[in-house]
Amino acid sequence: MQINRDTKFFGILGFPLSHTLSPVIHNGLFAEYGVNAIYVVLEKEKPILKFLFGIDGISFSGLSVTIPHKEWAFKIADYADEASTNMKASNTLIRVDSKVNAYNTDGYGAVRSIEEYKRDFFESKSSGDILILGSGGSAKGIAYSLVKRGLTSSKIVIAARNKRTGSHLMKTLNAMQTGIAEYSSLDAVKENSKRFSLIINTTPVGMKGKTDSQILSEKFFSKSQTLFDIVYNPLETPLVKMAKKNGTNIIPGYEMLLHQAMEQFRLFTEIPVDTKHISLVRKWLLNHLK
Repeated sequence: MQINRDTKFFGILGFPLSHTLSPVIHNGLFAEYGVNAIYVVLEKEKPILKFLFGIDGISFSGLSVTIPHKEWAFKIADYADEASTNMKASNTLIRVDSKVNAYNTDGYGAVRSIEEYKRDFFESKSSGDILILGSGGSAKGIAYSLVKRGLTSSKIVIAARNKRTGSHLMKTLNAMQTGIAEYSSLDAVKENSKRFSLIINTTPVGMKGKTDSQILSEKFFSKSQTLFDIVYNPLETPLVKMAKKNGTNIIPGYEMLLHQAMEQFRLFTEIPVDTKHISLVRKWLLNHLK
């Protein structure tokens, strides 16, 4: 493509980012829809607002924001959507003149993924509880959207090493719906694995370059459960491999990446992605991951 004075710049801000496939998605869709824009990687340990308003002669129209900068993204925004406001975390920033709008599409992507792989989950009155591993930005966005989507009989249990952030997330969820959430230590949930029908890993454990430690053991999983590990690179994390040995159902992490990115693309361009292109992007992701 030709970069000219009308080209818009977008990017992903986070650390580390060697695993990211977001440029594959957004640059591919820019080409498919004929959008004069480019999407780049901004791997930075410390975020700065200048990324949106000009650095080295380039100003960005929007950013995807990932670990560990989602809380920062919410704090610097002039406007934040409902999900961001409730969870105090955002994964999308849009520059509008001299102001910044913040959005959180993580929960949207997670709910869409669950609905595709477990179509009756939100309507079922016999579902077990939901275990969310972690209490960071991704956990916040996902937990918020699960409550907003509506849980017929399931509770959300937040299990995190950081008791302060885990307890705060629990209180935020319970303010939305009384008694919907609990906080638990990792050791405690390991003693009662049968309670959970859906396990969602929102931590970076298992990510490319971080595969040397595990949160749960193989014996935790069973055929009656579903594991949703939002880590998508590698395609099968050590946690997924362990769960598969016990016949556990799997929701691939790339599905959340896919669906949250479709909503991000709409926010970036005001173009809703059609079903044909969603299927095309899924093929791109699988080809790269394999």
